[in-house]
Amino acid sequence: MRKKPVPEPLRDELTVATGLIWGHLNAQQPEEAYELARGCLQLWPDNRALALMAAYAAVELAEPVDLAALRRHAGTDPARAADEEAWIALIARRAGAAY
Repeated sequence: MRKKPVPEPLRDELTVATGLIWGHLNAQQPEEAYELARGCLQLWPDNRALALMAAYAAVELAEPVDLAALRRHAGTDPARAADEEAWIALIARRAGAAY
């Protein structure tokens, strides 16, 4: 199944948003990362990178994360399947520590 390409006017915004979320995570600012990621997911609900970063930030805040849903959607892009599995494993480990 092919993903719909991000419309050209929003591609740059998605890149910037992803970078901002990543920056907040790297700066150990999970609250900001979580809020920004949740807002971005309203614009780009099918974006796996945003979903994974939002889940990671949620776990850091001891918010509930649906690991089963993350796993169900993993591997839909074969080029990124290994990276997604690594993110999901990290989120699952952090969730175990947080709960």
